[in-house]
Amino acid sequence: MNSATLNVEIQSYWHPGTGRGSGFYLDAVTHAGPDGLPRLPGRTLKGLLRDALWRAEQWQWPQVPPGTTWALFGSRDKHRDSETGDANLSDPGFLRVGDACLPTEVAAYLSGTPEGRALIPGLYREHFSTAIEPATGVAKARSLRGMQVIVPLTLEACISEVPGPQAQAGWRETLDAVLPLITAVGAHRTRGFGRARLNWKEAGSHA
Repeated sequence: MNSATLNVEIQSYWHPGTGRGSGFYLDAVTHAGPDGLPRLPGRTLKGLLRDALWRAEQWQWPQVPPGTTWALFGSRDKHRDSETGDANLSDPGFLRVGDACLPTEVAAYLSGTPEGRALIPGLYREHFSTAIEPATGVAKARSLRGMQVIVPLTLEACISEVPGPQAQAGWRETLDAVLPLITAVGAHRTRGFGRARLNWKEAGSHA
């Protein structure tokens, strides 16, 4: 089974949302693994890759022939299964995307040693914002919002072929063509959070 490692170089504070808060203090906390370390869920990264691929396909990029998005990441269209009658199925794609996590050696140090565990809280920050009244320039009452964010860092995600069907040849090169379309990850990307650069990790690289 062929696979490749994708580097996600995050260059600003970022927020992989969970939809949860922490009581009255923070309205939104970040997604983290069981070890307490930051990670970007694979479903989120897959969505970003799929969206970039779909846009390139709609723009008729020569590197992305018609049907590529469906072939690599599956179809979202509902259809009725002839045996079960289930109308909420989608056709699977040839690729699966794992969670983007800290490099193995870094994660092992942070989660596996007392010195490393003491550093984990330093990966997280708190960001507060408020809405402003346009006429007066004064903060609107009860508009203060608190959000947990993560410092800039580099994550790695494994992209691999789904066992069974034969993947399209050259899928890595196809994805490579659309990676520049992904300029940010996580929530609040239009507000400057999660600025990122994606590229493939080469064999033997420690990026």
